[in-house]
Amino acid sequence: MSMESYTLQPKRIKEGRLFRGLTQESLADAISVTKQAVSQYETGVLTPNLEVITRIADVLDFPQQYFSKPYQNEILTPVFFRKRKTTTKKLMELFQIYIGWMADIYAYIEQYIHLPELSLPTNERVGYTRKEISNIAKSLRRHWGLGDGPISNLTLLLENNGILVSKVGLDAKKADACSVFFTAPGTAKRPMIFLTSGTSPVRSRRDLAHELGHQVLHSWMDKDQFEEHQDIIEEEAETFASYFLMPEQAMQRESYAVKSLDALLLMKARWGASAQSILYHLAGIDCITESTATRLKTSLYRKGWRTKEPGDDNIPQERPELIKDAVTVIVENNVKSSVEILSDIPMPAEDVAALCGVQKDFFLPPKAVRPSLRLVK
Repeated sequence: MSMESYTLQPKRIKEGRLFRGLTQESLADAISVTKQAVSQYETGVLTPNLEVITRIADVLDFPQQYFSKPYQNEILTPVFFRKRKTTTKKLMELFQIYIGWMADIYAYIEQYIHLPELSLPTNERVGYTRKEISNIAKSLRRHWGLGDGPISNLTLLLENNGILVSKVGLDAKKADACSVFFTAPGTAKRPMIFLTSGTSPVRSRRDLAHELGHQVLHSWMDKDQFEEHQDIIEEEAETFASYFLMPEQAMQRESYAVKSLDALLLMKARWGASAQSILYHLAGIDCITESTATRLKTSLYRKGWRTKEPGDDNIPQERPELIKDAVTVIVENNVKSSVEILSDIPMPAEDVAALCGVQKDFFLPPKAVRPSLRLVK
């Protein structure tokens, strides 16, 4: 490959460096150039020669073609972060990289697979009352034909209604989840939700419902509106999560028996929500008395349930399946091999496999095996 046929995208170098957790100085040392040179590569002031590009690709363990990959997708909304105040700049940058990658994967898959159409009513205002949010959550449940019972698998529900979900290996203590509305050339606009791995099943469901709330309530916002109303919209998304996962009418029917933590654990198993979130929701909608709520909150805190509750391991961990199934169908039907897919959307093989939810060697070439020999009879 010659430089004449290679159009460098300078920002891709920065993406690769950030993704691998390197500073400009550490990358410079690894590829035997100055820190200033790396800075100029990333801003486009200086173009590295092919030898340097090869060294960068080797050090970062990225396909060389990644650094010439054009940007084609458009982010239509601000990125909603579940823990924006504790999400570091580094984590935000990593999430942005994942968003770009998933948008590319989605655009590629849509060339070969009919994914579920988006079915998501949205609203365009700010400053909802709790009653309004309750009605919006109820309306969405009705739209999706859910009734007011427990949702057995929230992840599959969202995927079946055209929402992309992915899990990424980031620090769940500092950032639980994020979501965004995006579009790619030749594709319909879609919401995309990222969850961090390592959280409990009930926490993941809560995060997913929270991000769904942002897409239903706030996807019309631009960056300025988002910044202006940041605190309000986080509270609104959290309120939506409660009403969507635990409809008010159903809670009214079942709350009569909530007199102890054991009763909350039974509801936890049924509704796939933490005992703490159920307790706060019941108190917030006046399904239990203030004295009962205070007594149960005190007991819950004394037992240390704020960080880990009994029964977490008995609730199955939901996993995204849509993108995994799509790439598998493409490969199994000989439309493209896994190696060809990775060549078409050049990204680090194991990291993309994790993003798609497939085995980490899915996009790697098959290992060479020794030939089978047998004696001549």
